[in-house]
Amino acid sequence: MLPTIEVLGREISLYGLMGVIGIFFGVIAAIYRRKIYNINKEDVIFSSCYAGIGLLIGAKLLFIITIIPDLIKHKDLLLANPKLLLHILSGGLVFYGGLIGAFLGFYIYSKQYKIDFLDILDLIAPSIPLIHGFGRIGCFTAGCCYGIEYDGLFHVIFQRSQAAPNGVALLPVQLISSGINFLGCIPFFIYARKKRKPGKIIGIYLIFYSIARFTIEFFRGDVARGIFFGVSTSQWISLVLIPIGLWLYFNKFAPDQE
Repeated sequence: MLPTIEVLGREISLYGLMGVIGIFFGVIAAIYRRKIYNINKEDVIFSSCYAGIGLLIGAKLLFIITIIPDLIKHKDLLLANPKLLLHILSGGLVFYGGLIGAFLGFYIYSKQYKIDFLDILDLIAPSIPLIHGFGRIGCFTAGCCYGIEYDGLFHVIFQRSQAAPNGVALLPVQLISSGINFLGCIPFFIYARKKRKPGKIIGIYLIFYSIARFTIEFFRGDVARGIFFGVSTSQWISLVLIPIGLWLYFNKFAPDQE
């Protein structure tokens, strides 16, 4: 596809650019909705900065964890060529790791500045699929997180990707995931127009995305996500997050506000 674009003589990664665009619109949406939870604009912005740091750390850590078996398998080659190891570690982010890291960032901020943690999560929840939708477009431009081999209608063939196999017809699973996120956030924003029980909105998100992610994993063609008993790392995490989402949705943290 198109990994980079040139702006004023400088190459800019579309992967990173789409991530920045997604975060920008996601934070703007949260700022617009902040009065529902009586949270200051500054708290939305600065808590998002904490979450952004947690996102990057978490996404990178989970990526490293998923490739540990391969690192061990090829340890002799990597020890003989440290630059190759640095190249491998410098690339790759895993969404679930970023999501968990972002939640930890919000938690640290909420404790530091005495803001209700669940209110922050419920405020930001509808923005997550919006951000993620842009992020998956970035994945498509870079060729990462690619789909299984598929030569049917709407297949794609990468020619310049450093991640996907070039010259092979693939299912555009990144765009499918992006579409699911964009379509999912519409009813999500509608439902979240007023304050619900604490934890209910973030619970719905965890249920929605975990089911969607578990399903779409079957159509992923990359194997850098870890496979245990035929189930990917992301599918295992989905299986853990679904009951957590159900607990958040049904648990009565406060009187019904609906």
